[in-house]
Amino acid sequence: MSDRPPRLFLLLDRAAHAVRQQLERRARDELGVSVVQLGALFHLVGSAGCLHKELADALGVQPAAVSGLVDRMSASGLVERRACSEDARAQRLHATAAGKRIASKARPVVAELQRALVAGFTADELAVVERFLSVAAERELAPHLNSTGKAPS
Repeated sequence: MSDRPPRLFLLLDRAAHAVRQQLERRARDELGVSVVQLGALFHLVGSAGCLHKELADALGVQPAAVSGLVDRMSASGLVERRACSEDARAQRLHATAAGKRIASKARPVVAELQRALVAGFTADELAVVERFLSVAAERELAPHLNSTGKAPS
């Protein structure tokens, strides 16, 4: 074993890129949507009537990005906006019947890719990977540094 620490940033980036490209290709070729659109449909099927901000939070993007996404999905007949009864300025988002069909059709595709991704790993190994990725997604990597990247004096 090497004394050199693992290149986790590089490996995480490469893995995320490779997995995302494969899922993107399958989503486009087999379902006619992007991965982000698919994530939005999965969320809207499970949380019908959510607000733009709630969808943005679920997708991990800024609310402004969701506006364009919803515009494109609405134009494609996958999502519809409905007036919010509590706030006249807000709109509730719903997957259309076509959007729900795509989400349903996508589940076995995602499950197949998931099976391929975890093949050859034990349940214990996958539990460690899941824990690592969950912590990495939430951890502040340099809490002792200020916004300029220097330690406070």
